[in-house]
Amino acid sequence: MISAKLMKELEKKGFDLAFPSYGAEDAIIEILKQDGERLKIAIPLLLQEEFDYDYLKEMLTKEQLSKLNKVIMIANEIFKKEGINSKHLTKIIFIHRLKGAIDESEFAHYYDSFKESTMRKDKSKSQQMKARNKITLNKSLSEIFSPGKMSIMNKITNHETLTNTELKYYYRSIRPIINSILDEDIKEYVKLIENTKKEHR
Repeated sequence: MISAKLMKELEKKGFDLAFPSYGAEDAIIEILKQDGERLKIAIPLLLQEEFDYDYLKEMLTKEQLSKLNKVIMIANEIFKKEGINSKHLTKIIFIHRLKGAIDESEFAHYYDSFKESTMRKDKSKSQQMKARNKITLNKSLSEIFSPGKMSIMNKITNHETLTNTELKYYYRSIRPIINSILDEDIKEYVKLIENTKKEHR
């Protein structure tokens, strides 16, 4: 049974199964204790940050450590291919003399999962950034436009048909403000005011 804590931590790293805030070492240990091999492909996501290999060596069984060593070598090759700093892994491989052939199909399996997780994480970040930008935009617009005006503008951006009353209100009360915002002379004037204000602080 995969714990909720592990699921959340893996999710934050972009893994599909879904990982709060405990270290990479604890997550790696818990993954290696799980039955089956499915979660092992998430370990390279955790190896991007420096970790305490000696601690893992003490906490893992010989079989679990052997599995980890193999993933470390695979992750090292993935990071090299992706241009990710892997000095910490190279150092571990050298100091602890990790050796072993990497099967091409196994490497491809890990690499594909790593790429998918990274893309998923980047997409999530992009969506969060868009959401934050939208909040900032809405806040700025609310400083200029009343809720009624905002409602009509939202209908326009959503390609909804305006009633005759809304259309008249748009041309009479909203469009003049928009034209003023777009006017270059007004932009320069506002900049002048702001710069002059800063000089007199």
